[in-house]
Parts: sequence; structure tokens; C-alpha cells
Amino acid sequence: MKMKKDLIFIFLISLFFFACNGSEEIEKTLGIGDYYDSSKPVSVVELLPSWGQIDQDFIIRGNFPKDTAQIKVYFGTKKAVILGCDGYEVYGMIPKQSPGYNRLSVVVGKDSIVPNIQFKYYQTQSLKTIVGKFGNSEYLEGSLDEARINNPTGLGTVKGQKGDNIILVEGEWTARISLVSLDDNKMIKIAEVGYVGGPAVTSTRDKFYVINRSGNRNIYSFSRDDGWITTPVADLTITDDMLSSGSVVGGLTFAEDDRFLYVMTGDGYLGCIDLLDKKFTKVLGKNDWDGVNVGTGWSSYLMYSKYYKCFFATFQDANGIFKITQDTGGKWKAEKFAGFNSGNSVILGHRLNDAVLRNPAGLAVNQDGEIYFASRSGHVILKIKGDIVSLVAGTLDSYGAVTGAPLESKFDQPRPIVTDFEDNFYIGDGSNRVIRKLTIE
Repeated sequence: MKMKKDLIFIFLISLFFFACNGSEEIEKTLGIGDYYDSSKPVSVVELLPSWGQIDQDFIIRGNFPKDTAQIKVYFGTKKAVILGCDGYEVYGMIPKQSPGYNRLSVVVGKDSIVPNIQFKYYQTQSLKTIVGKFGNSEYLEGSLDEARINNPTGLGTVKGQKGDNIILVEGEWTARISLVSLDDNKMIKIAEVGYVGGPAVTSTRDKFYVINRSGNRNIYSFSRDDGWITTPVADLTITDDMLSSGSVVGGLTFAEDDRFLYVMTGDGYLGCIDLLDKKFTKVLGKNDWDGVNVGTGWSSYLMYSKYYKCFFATFQDANGIFKITQDTGGKWKAEKFAGFNSGNSVILGHRLNDAVLRNPAGLAVNQDGEIYFASRSGHVILKIKGDIVSLVAGTLDSYGAVTGAPLESKFDQPRPIVTDFEDNFYIGDGSNRVIRKLTIE
């Protein structure tokens, strides 16, 4: 009997301790009552918690109408998902936002409330290997744990059943296209059509194109509906006389319209392919790059950003990134955007005044307009936000095969980089023979 009383006493003491330890657990199911006082103005009194990460629960206490259709909650500029309201508490999920402090604001109908409340957001970051084995260059199909790749030169993400799958092009020492299926946890070879660049994925994300790297360049399409079989594009061959003899490695992309495919060579020629009318137009030549001699290097990359409504291109020999635009009159212009400074070490800072990029390669733009790119000789992934170049993953000027937190890891000549529909990044880590996934919430 005494033992039973002792157990009850310990249980009650435990409840008292957890109730008074300063933490408050947020209920995920609100009561069904309506505590809104319509005689008082809408107000915000408290936000719980005051810091956290994406998809965590939050509660805003105050005085609100119960109808959640009238309520919008923002952390900085990012809108949160609202799950419920009982008039006294609004319950929702923390959205992805900029790291650091973001001001809370609440819109109820036509009323906007900006209380003196800030939320401290912590980004979650991770870097993991998707397929391949460090240093193993033997190509092998199979499960993602078993599969091996050789030289990733091009990547694309296409629509899968649950999320995005990856198209892998190996076009330097081998001539192979593979599907890395995250849905099925396996990698399979889908084509060998010679050395190709690309891939260029359509806006529907269920089809992609590649083009032969050099010579008489044929174009091939692959569709998810057709099981990713190779389909040559008839009556359309891009010859050296039409474009140049330079190689196409990462220089293939669509822009706003899936009818027009843009192709760029490593020696500084850019053209537009009309897939409907089967026509080709050269739009930039070797002397059209803002006074820069782009060289003869073949490892250059081209991408179109729907955020900025323009193209970005990297040239390894020029050690820089160009911005390419077309005005309303149809005139094309390439201008220096980042880099073009020499040096044996990566230097961060202002994108033009300071930055040394060390052979920039593949690049991608996320939904917030941040430009991510691979520094091939610097062995890192860099980011341009506004005018500033910063380090995202890898160890500056130090190569290796190290996996861990992004800034504690090492790459070895990373090249292509692409995003999926959730803004995750996939990186072809060249000499390490792996594809790595970089997640920055």
C-alpha cells in the first residue's frame, strides 16, 4: 500500500515538473469553442514558439474571427498554412523563410496587424549521396545503394510518381543517359546515342531533349509517357556551319516556351532551335560576350531563369558568369554578371568586384531568386544573393570525398547542378563519381 502511494506521489511530482519547466507543448487539435469577442478589435498578443524550423507548429494568441478563410499569417514575406482557429488561438505550420529574424504579420479581412513580434528561423541543411560510390568509376545499374556512375556531366529533374526523378547524362569519357528513379530506388540506362550534352527538360517536366556534343548534331527527345525511349527529332540536324565546331556539354535549355530550344557551345556561340518549324537561328557569336574572350573550353553551362526572365551562362576559360537578355526588339545582349577575376583560390564577396569563381560550371536558380553554381576547380557550391557570393557547401579550395554537414563536406570537381520542384539541389560530383542531394530548407 505504501509503495502504491509512493508511485502516485512520484507521478504527481513529475507532472508538476513538466508543467513548470518553461516549455509549452502546442496542442495540435483546437477546441471547438468560439472565443472571438466581436466587441473588441482584432489583436495579436503572443506567438508560440518564438523560434523554430520549417513545418513546425505555431500558435498565435489574440482576438480573431473563427473563420480561417479571413485570416492570413506571414513570417516576413512567407505565407503560413493555417490549420485552425477558435477565436482566441490561430494554429498553423511555420513556412520556409529567410534565416534569422522575420517579423510576424497577420491579415484579417481588410485589417493588417504588424505586432512587435519577430520569429527566429533556423534553416535545416543536409548533404547526402543519392547514387554512386566515391572514387568507383565502374558503371553499374541496380538499386541506388548498388549502382555506380562514371562521369556526371549533365543532370535534369523530371516528374515522377511521388516527387522528381533524375536524368543523368555522362558525356565526357562515356556516352550514356540514365534514369535515377527515386520512386523505384534504382538506376537504369535508357539510351546510348553518342556523346551528348544536356538534358533540357520541358516545363511539363515529363519530357527532355539532348543534342550530340559535336559534329553533325542530332537532337533526341525522351518522354515519360513513352517509357523514356529514344525518339530522334526528324529533319533537324545542327551542323558546324550553322553553329560552330565547339562542344555542347551543359549548353542546352528551354526558356518560357517549350517550342524553342537554346544551344550554346563552349567556344562562345549561342543559337535558337525552333522545334516546330525545324529552323535554327544563331543569336550570339564569339565576339558578343561583353569584351571577354570566352576561350575554347568545352565545359560550359547554360540555363534560363523564369524568376529573372533571362539566361545565365558559365564559361570555364573566362572564369565568369554571364547574364543574357533579349530586348523587345529582338536584340540579344550578353553582359558580365559575376567573376572574371583571376586567382588560385576562391574569393567570396561582391559578385563582380571581388569574387574569384575558379571555373564555374553548372548553375540553378531557386524559387527565391538565389543563384547556386558549382565551382569546379574550387571544389565547392557557391550562391549569389543580391550582389554577394557566399559559400553553401564544401571546403574552399580543398577536394576530397567527405560527407557530413554541407560546410564540413568536400567535393571533387563538381559540375552540373539542378533543382527539383521542392527546391532541393542535385549535384554531379565529377571526380567523386556520385550524385549528391543538397537540401537547404
